[in-house]
Amino acid sequence: MRMGRLSLLVCSVTLAALILSGCSAPRVTETGRTAVEQFLISTVVDQAIKHADFSPFFGKKIFIEYDYLAPQVDKPYVQGVFEMHLASHGLIVTRDIKEADLTVQIICGVLATDLNKFMIGTPTFPVPVPDTTLSIAIPEIPLFQKLTRTGFGRFSFNILEAATRKPVKIISGLEASTYFTNWTILLIPFKSHNMPLEIRQSAESSFDLDWE
Repeated sequence: MRMGRLSLLVCSVTLAALILSGCSAPRVTETGRTAVEQFLISTVVDQAIKHADFSPFFGKKIFIEYDYLAPQVDKPYVQGVFEMHLASHGLIVTRDIKEADLTVQIICGVLATDLNKFMIGTPTFPVPVPDTTLSIAIPEIPLFQKLTRTGFGRFSFNILEAATRKPVKIISGLEASTYFTNWTILLIPFKSHNMPLEIRQSAESSFDLDWE
């Protein structure tokens, strides 16, 4: 009789522990865009804009027209990076066109990401359960897989006299690209990229390649 009560008590405690542990699970949320996508885009912006040479206009007051950036989701980041770049060349950004010596139009032709996937292995497929209408999904089993996310950007700058709109200089075709590749070889995952990432994921190996 005592053994029966003891067994019942142990089962009750175990069940309560399982219920409580389930209730204490942390709430997990995700942002609309992944960190990798944001790194791809931000690095493209940094790399492309840094090649624009505004040093001949040192000390000039600049008014910036951002009208051509309107469709871009990342417009605020582009604006911030560009204004920091001008400041590093000794230019003064003004919000009043009447105070400006020059007007700069910034044009963004491309600022987006692509995804390419190559795999050797078995794809996900359903296996029917006998005598039922149910099926079990067998997950993808990659012997070799290459999943590459790539970022692309292209910028141009039109520099005008603020008072007359007379063209002064055109800086065109500044391009940059980034990539982040997830590899799986014989079920072992690792990654490679060409971005200045200091963040490491302990569960994966990481390689930084050719970033300047």
